[in-house]
Amino acid sequence: MADIYATPEADLAQRVESDRAGGNIDDAIAGNFEVNMLESLGEAWRGLKGFKLKCHIALGLYIAVFIGLGIAFGVFAGIVSNTGADPSVVGILSLVFQIVITVIALPMSIAVMVMAMRHANSKSVSAGEIFRHFGVMGTLFLAYVIMTIMIMLGFVLLVLPGIYLMFAYIYSMPLIVEKKLGAWRALETSRKATTKVWFRLVGLMLLIGLINMLGFVTLIGWIWTIPWTILTFSIIYQKIFGVEAHTLAD
Repeated sequence: MADIYATPEADLAQRVESDRAGGNIDDAIAGNFEVNMLESLGEAWRGLKGFKLKCHIALGLYIAVFIGLGIAFGVFAGIVSNTGADPSVVGILSLVFQIVITVIALPMSIAVMVMAMRHANSKSVSAGEIFRHFGVMGTLFLAYVIMTIMIMLGFVLLVLPGIYLMFAYIYSMPLIVEKKLGAWRALETSRKATTKVWFRLVGLMLLIGLINMLGFVTLIGWIWTIPWTILTFSIIYQKIFGVEAHTLAD
């Protein structure tokens, strides 16, 4: 006879699993997913309400952080120069500053995409979430370095491999933040999955690039096109890789 007081482990496991949304990594790598790029673009447009303002506030915070860091570095570099330091010292400091900027920028930029994933699943979204993922900035930076080297090697060798990798690695950073993957596994997971839809994904990126260009030309159109772009790629990410329960948890 079953113990009626036992912890419902099976039900709990099923419930946690059901809190996920979209596909999963195994199916993504195997190509077992369906994603229509234009439909995703339309879905993102219909879902813009309630996301635009929070997205722009988050991006505003992002810009403010780097303006602040730039001013601080300028003041510090000026002080160093006035002490009569060798110009090479200032050059080294500039390089260090660029690395620091990259390390900080990566988790903040991907955080906006995670916000879009939550919004697409009708979860509460706060612009302050942009500061939530600094715990993986080391992994993000490692992936960025590896990705840059691989793309450069691709261009040096035959050009086409570099172009292929430049687009194939598009979801590597979100996979690190959202799936907690290691650097190399995230790069390879993104590459293997996006290879199945590479031409369609590139076509979409070119179309979205044109849309954003028109958005800036009209001066105010970017208010819609920027969050629309972020939401579109978040929806496609979900359809390919799925979104984990911990990402959607309130």
